[in-house]
Amino acid sequence: MSKGNSNLKVPWLGQVGIVVKDMDSATKYYEETFGIGPWSVFEGDAEFCVDRGSETKFRGKMGLALCGTVQIELIQIIEGKTVHTDFLEEHGEGIHHIGFFVRDLEKRLEAAKNEGIEVLHRGTLNQLGLRIKYAYLDTRKTGGVIIEYIEPRFFGIPFPMRSPLIRLGAKLASKTGK
Repeated sequence: MSKGNSNLKVPWLGQVGIVVKDMDSATKYYEETFGIGPWSVFEGDAEFCVDRGSETKFRGKMGLALCGTVQIELIQIIEGKTVHTDFLEEHGEGIHHIGFFVRDLEKRLEAAKNEGIEVLHRGTLNQLGLRIKYAYLDTRKTGGVIIEYIEPRFFGIPFPMRSPLIRLGAKLASKTGK
């Protein structure tokens, strides 16, 4: 493996992803105990997902809140089997991945492939004009944690996931039932 591949070099840490059993209990706990919040919670189906090489379907909830400059993401899978449900069965609730917001997901995945790093799970989420392409790199054995690249776009324009628009989007999604 080469050292310092510029297409794999990560920007600032953007997200810590935590798998939970119950979104409502988890958001309440983090808000009341640690003051992390307010939470924006989205529920829906993945538009596209490949999990360990096979196309799959799942439905889940995603809760987002900022803790300083880092986004905390809570993930609850409602239907389907994914790396998240396996993690929950094997380890219980806890930190699943660390995420980095990027503008060039495909270029980074190609660089990972060239370094012998497999894609564990990848997908596309789409809600109210916000389209998020993401991929988990299988870095568990070597690095101890999954690395995620996240490419968010709002109507095709790169989108900073720290924006207050995330809260607005969650409110709109809850009213429309999406």
